[in-house]
Amino acid sequence: MPATDRSAHPTLGTSRSGPATPHRAFSRRLLAAHLTPNCLSERGRKAVTLTRAGHFHDPRYGDFEISLQALHEMVRNFEARTYGQDIFIDVAHRPEDGAAGQIHRLWVEGDRLLAQVEWTPYGQQAIRERSYRYLSAEYIDNWIDNEQRQPHGAVLFGAALTIRPAIKRLDPIQLSEPTGLHTALAARFTQEAQATMKKHLDALRKRLAELKLDAKAIDQLAKVFEDTTKTLGEDETALQALVDALVENGKTLVETLGDRPVTIQLTLPPPAPAPAPANPATPPPPKALSEDDIKRILAEEQQRQTQAAQASAKTLADLKSKFRARIENAEGLKQLSDADRAKLLAAESLIFSGMSEEQVLALADNQISIGDQMAVHQQLRALGWQGHMAGSTHIQLGADHAPRRLQEAIDKRLHESLPYSNHRLRLTEEAKLSPSVRRVLALFDERHGAQLDAEARILADGGATSVSNMNVPAGFQRTVIRESLSDLAILDLVQMMTDPIAQATTQIPYETRLPGTIVNDGVVYEGAGIPRASIQQSMDTAYINAMKLSLRVSNEAMHFSAASLIDWDAYGRNVESNSRLMRELVCRRIANELQRSADAYAATAVTGESLTTLLDGSESLIKTVHFPLVRPFQARDLKGVTIGSAQNPIAISINGAAISQWDGSGTQSAGTYWKVENYNLGYIRLVDEAGDPVTPTYTSGTTTIGYSYATNVAKYDLKLPASTALETHLNGALRVVGARKAMLSASRFIMADFMLMSPVANDTLTNAAQFAAEAMRAGSNLTGSGDLATIKGVASYGTNAPDIDLGDERLIMGQRGTLAYVIAKPFMTGIPQEAVNSNGLLTGERIAYGEEYNAIHVPDPIRNRLTSIILYDSDARTAAA
Repeated sequence: MPATDRSAHPTLGTSRSGPATPHRAFSRRLLAAHLTPNCLSERGRKAVTLTRAGHFHDPRYGDFEISLQALHEMVRNFEARTYGQDIFIDVAHRPEDGAAGQIHRLWVEGDRLLAQVEWTPYGQQAIRERSYRYLSAEYIDNWIDNEQRQPHGAVLFGAALTIRPAIKRLDPIQLSEPTGLHTALAARFTQEAQATMKKHLDALRKRLAELKLDAKAIDQLAKVFEDTTKTLGEDETALQALVDALVENGKTLVETLGDRPVTIQLTLPPPAPAPAPANPATPPPPKALSEDDIKRILAEEQQRQTQAAQASAKTLADLKSKFRARIENAEGLKQLSDADRAKLLAAESLIFSGMSEEQVLALADNQISIGDQMAVHQQLRALGWQGHMAGSTHIQLGADHAPRRLQEAIDKRLHESLPYSNHRLRLTEEAKLSPSVRRVLALFDERHGAQLDAEARILADGGATSVSNMNVPAGFQRTVIRESLSDLAILDLVQMMTDPIAQATTQIPYETRLPGTIVNDGVVYEGAGIPRASIQQSMDTAYINAMKLSLRVSNEAMHFSAASLIDWDAYGRNVESNSRLMRELVCRRIANELQRSADAYAATAVTGESLTTLLDGSESLIKTVHFPLVRPFQARDLKGVTIGSAQNPIAISINGAAISQWDGSGTQSAGTYWKVENYNLGYIRLVDEAGDPVTPTYTSGTTTIGYSYATNVAKYDLKLPASTALETHLNGALRVVGARKAMLSASRFIMADFMLMSPVANDTLTNAAQFAAEAMRAGSNLTGSGDLATIKGVASYGTNAPDIDLGDERLIMGQRGTLAYVIAKPFMTGIPQEAVNSNGLLTGERIAYGEEYNAIHVPDPIRNRLTSIILYDSDARTAAA
């Protein structure tokens, strides 16, 4: 998990407000009335909720997660005093005003982090008299100490009393308990009561579902059950009787109403009290718990927790011991220096007691794999190959090294080819390439150095130029990589890196601004506290995926098949076509991820939007009420296994049946599917398994759509108002661009330095009256060919990759370098295979596929550095069919 310091942002604190879990009546538990009303432990210490696990969103910083693992790490580091000092609570994130309380103990209960707090008079006054009711935890996801510079995982270093926390549904602070129930005992009783109620509620839902009852009716009957159980407590007999009565009501509904929807208004009277005992042998009613009983139960609970903590500590020590032994016994790592081995062993801080031995050993094996790569790099450096583990790999073998000699020989031949003379090849010199493209080529050279050297010898000046086999030469593929990346302008907008040691994941660095609280314009008097303002450097995890492309070419057109001599015209044509395909793939993925990340920031979810009036048997196009749509995203590993939950999913049900997304594979079974036609305008088409439109009719059952729409966007209607010239109306679109730029600067402290749009959108905006020579404004101008150069000082970029989400309606604006494009393995084509037709006969063609291992990712906390503008015609959207 990337390190994140939330201490400077009170609204990102982890406080949770809202009603606590309701106490239910307990039929078999009575408590002594003479317990102390406040239930405070010694010296006024009080148990409070600091935070809870979950996925959260803040309008300024985007989505973030607090995991259960992080909560347990906070407890572990608190007990180990990792932070090196006592942990205090302040008021409103102002520690300079003094301590409101001291945290003496931490523990995890369910999904919440609880603390035992000793409140100071200052803190009690803030709670009683100033209505501070919630807490905002201050922590770092992966704290690095300032002595050994070692990571320790999640560390709590404080908390603050607050009035309006960003994270809701936490228990409010109470200095006195409304009942005499001790918190630990109450928690146990409440948990048991809820488990009993849930068991019967699940049984009720199952039995109602077997009756084929409408889902809405099942929910209403379940609500009646939940409301009634508040008076029944844990009385198993009464609960079962209630379930039976509600099932009978369900049967009546099925018999009388059939499939018609129904609204249930049902109130069941509480069960009659149990009759008095018939004879002395009947067991007497339960007695009240005495104070000794309470002390005994609490002592047993404390002993249980202590034993559990000791067992957890022993388990953790055993797991760490096995982790270290696995790495220390690895033969391939013994040649590493002590410093390098210490880096690998530092990963033991990621181990927690809940991990299995298999997981720990898998982590050790991953570190061993990284160590092997480090050892290989050391050997390469000893041979003259200079590599940097952070990804800035380069080769330094003098002016006559093989990749350079080979590339110069290829370029010399291609300069004489028809594709170059027709300006279809750029053949950019190595020295004029961007540093990021040179790093990618260096990584390719490092992986294929021997093959490049052999080809350089074959392609020596003055000799015959031939290739004796049908493999795709490494020099050809290097030329394709250089040609595709050198002509990819969108790379100017991204942070392009290489990570040759990446396995399944890579780490994306990013920075966030921590302004702190600046008072008195930064003027600090002698002895006063100095405000904090800094830049927080963090890392975000991205998953590596393989981008693959299969190519089919005829033997006659292969660049190495012209009478055993290289046909440089054919060579050039293949370079141009392959580089164009690769360029389009990369461009499309980058542009789509920029748009998805911008839309996902502060997105709003919609559930249950009705489609019943739309599906009349003549329509196949769904137009969502809100637009633009946010593209769904599901993280997957290299095997395609899903990781975590889907983000911004689209869910459509027709006549009670959920339908799936059309994938275009041609292997889906017959049925109805959906596909997004236009994310910008909210168009979704209903199609069959072949992708052809279908027009279903609503009959009965749930017919709805769920989706997320973007709010981080401005819309401008191109519909021409009456008596308004088009050129004048388009000036309004330029004003919207200026407004979004101002918003980024004023509200998010982001200086926009790029805009991305299609050539059509570019051409549309150039018609604005503002671009007329006599009306030209400073900061907005055109290129010599009439295309947009800048608007409000923001540089304009165009893209024309096919099937791109950007379409002709979208302008994306933001800060360069927000998206990271990390290449773990450069594009490489494998050995071509003979192609056959459906009858298994050879076709005289060959099929080869290439693959590039990369990650294209925007860290969630910096999605707010992007925004967008939609240019659309409202009349055209209404008329779309």
